[in-house]
Amino acid sequence: MQTVSLLMFNRNENEGIIRNIKLLKDAVDEIVIVDNSDPEKYEQLKKSLKLFNIKLFRTLSLGCQEPLFYYGISKVSSEYILHLDADEEPSKELIKKIKEKNFLYNFYTILSKDEKSEPLGYKSMVLFTKSSIKEITGILHMGIEFKEKPKKFPQEAYMIHHEKETRKSINKNYMEIESYVRPIKAYINYLKKKRGFIGDLFSFTYNLPKPINVYLTAFGIGCGRSIFNIFVLQCGPSYREYTHWIPYIIRYSMGQIKYSINVMKFFSSLPKKEQELRTEIAREIQECGGVIKYLGLNKDYIMENLTKTFKWDMSGLEAFRKLLLYRHFHKKPAYKFPY
Repeated sequence: MQTVSLLMFNRNENEGIIRNIKLLKDAVDEIVIVDNSDPEKYEQLKKSLKLFNIKLFRTLSLGCQEPLFYYGISKVSSEYILHLDADEEPSKELIKKIKEKNFLYNFYTILSKDEKSEPLGYKSMVLFTKSSIKEITGILHMGIEFKEKPKKFPQEAYMIHHEKETRKSINKNYMEIESYVRPIKAYINYLKKKRGFIGDLFSFTYNLPKPINVYLTAFGIGCGRSIFNIFVLQCGPSYREYTHWIPYIIRYSMGQIKYSINVMKFFSSLPKKEQELRTEIAREIQECGGVIKYLGLNKDYIMENLTKTFKWDMSGLEAFRKLLLYRHFHKKPAYKFPY
């Protein structure tokens, strides 16, 4: 019989975590929570979870959840993993489908809707088996690589996405994290070296005066990301559904373009030496196979000792930066948090 674990990563969002536990406690076989909340919020969560049979694990905060993926997934014992964020709520039909445990494939992408039932697109990294995972990299927005393309879960079984009040601060953090793990300069250099039209186009736009090159290059990257996600990964609609999905495609594409422009502007604003440092760190991360291996977070004793020695006196972003710089300059992961 198929088994399912609910896996959630929490950062000061106890209400959403507890809501999903209550909704899914009778539908899943196991619930695993990886918490990197501030100490006060963590203690509140522990008290709230006393009534439930929960596996709760404590980690330090690193500015985003992707570097914690390997640790969290390693704590799951079920065949299937249902990975939900605290701002994602399963619909009644999704809960029903999870409870039935009649999955035909190893890797699904699930429709996400906003609170007004407007579609936001299909999201991967939600329902999958351990055996479907190729590699857990921990890279922002791309934390897991799979062996196969996802299959679409039935549209009536969707998730409800609740907009976070902290979205602006989260996006600011993402700019910093992107500049270390996937700096735009390294990405553009890669595109410039490609043969044919793509290489010629990015070579031309990058040599234009600023800020024209920033906007044109970011526009191209944003469009490329949109096309890749909608057509290649099939996270958007099928060909027959495009008329119905046009508003979603426009919103998604504009969001990708805006995000790429913000990343470009942020990286271009950094001093040249800082750009070179972050580009070099990104190169090392890619050669190592992702930020998890780079920082040694695929080893429980390192993750647990970093958490044990972390004093909770800085933001997750600052902690992430310190670990990256330690790894770069010492040529090895930090065993305890480097103060």
